[in-house]
Amino acid sequence: GIRATCSEIILRQEVLKDGFHRDLLIKVKFGESIEDLQTCRLLIKQYIPTGLFVDPYELASLRERNITEAVMVSEDFNIEAPNYLSKESEVLIYARQDSQCIDCFQAFLPVHYRYHRPHSKDGETFIVINNPDLLMYCDQEFPILKCWAQSQVAAPCALKNKDICQWNNMKYKSVYKNVTLQV
Repeated sequence: GIRATCSEIILRQEVLKDGFHRDLLIKVKFGESIEDLQTCRLLIKQYIPTGLFVDPYELASLRERNITEAVMVSEDFNIEAPNYLSKESEVLIYARQDSQCIDCFQAFLPVHYRYHRPHSKDGETFIVINNPDLLMYCDQEFPILKCWAQSQVAAPCALKNKDICQWNNMKYKSVYKNVTLQV
């Protein structure tokens, strides 16, 4: 019988810009071109460590201008709190297909440094951004989805409606283990 060989999904996280205001860029490439990816949606569940924050008002503005489709999951969230008084938060980012690459998606998220405790020695600390969960939902069945799907996760189908879809939590290979920022 013919067996579908499973190519890898490659995820790459990069942090753009310098200073306290950065942009997290997440790129996802499917290892083999699947023309029917147009029927699929990709949702990135990004965990934001305590040393960073995402501004929900900035996200709302970016959504209005159609720059990014992202929403905070965490409810009680204080953007003014220093890192030692804040909690990890979660953001859902609906990735968009990359116009330059048929089997690629990308997502963009502005992140900001929080204030940290003063240090008496060298005065620097590190923030680790762990790799996100990669969720996929397709309108039709692909044999190739079975290669990568690990489990089902309930999440909003789209940013603009309240319907809940069962997304596939996908296995992927990351270009970098995690992204580390120096403060």
